[in-house]
Amino acid sequence: MERLGILAEMFVEDVNKENSMVVELFGNIVNFLFKAVLVLGIPFLAYVLIEFAGLF
Repeated sequence: MERLGILAEMFVEDVNKENSMVVELFGNIVNFLFKAVLVLGIPFLAYVLIEFAGLF
């Protein structure tokens, strides 16, 4: 239990720093997910529009 408290303390200290590793990691994850949604979402939207328009 003491180890968990130490980890939580280290996490809070890191998040409060200006160049936080945790915040940077979450930022990179969010950027990657946003790009993945764009790359996968735009072709899917085009497919749905073509299907509902009845072009094929």
